[in-house]
Amino acid sequence: MAKEMVSVILPAYNEEERLKENVNRLETVLAGTLDRFEIIISEDGSSDGTVTVAKSMESVRVRIFHGGKRLGKGAAIKNAARYAKGNIIMFMDADLASNPAHVEELVRVIRDGAAIVIGSRYLKESKAKRSMMRYVASRGFNWLVRTVLGSRLTDHQCGFKAFRKDLVLPVISEVETSGWFWDTELLVRAQRKGLSIAEIPIEWKEIPGSKFRLLSDAYYMACSLLSFKLKHG
Repeated sequence: MAKEMVSVILPAYNEEERLKENVNRLETVLAGTLDRFEIIISEDGSSDGTVTVAKSMESVRVRIFHGGKRLGKGAAIKNAARYAKGNIIMFMDADLASNPAHVEELVRVIRDGAAIVIGSRYLKESKAKRSMMRYVASRGFNWLVRTVLGSRLTDHQCGFKAFRKDLVLPVISEVETSGWFWDTELLVRAQRKGLSIAEIPIEWKEIPGSKFRLLSDAYYMACSLLSFKLKHG
């Protein structure tokens, strides 16, 4: 791969138990794939020992952004993106539900000209393992986004995306939500501005201990979608 710096953001909330192992695993994958990279652990007001674990891993390649208070996944990514050194920025869930082996393709598609690349669990070649209830909820939400907001994408909420900082940071500054709906709002706004967005098939598996709560978070997502529609059409 070319020597352009790639910044990989891990939004982290109460990830004390698995953070060190997953960061070490990710760093190993990145070292075998990219010439220049940094991992930014964007800590989001955790109530456990996540901050202590994160600080113990600080190095030339691993940096910490400490938010201080709980703001939500979207805010954690947005703040870290401003802090990032690379113009190619990736973010992925700290539980590594998405296989890090797809990093190389994600970066390649960005270098080929896409403004944003997203990992999709719903393309023909994708492999995703999850509970039936979560599958149905996710499918239903993505259908609503396409139907109500006019998106052309198959998967808005998979936590595995990359973008060019110079093209996408101005769009990020307009995103009004800061929680789970943040990804979807960003993608809808980017499409409406004419930015090129590509999807790649990925391998994804549901990890025990996920922060996603099906009923309450599905309700929040539906309300956020409706609010965006009423405000922006």
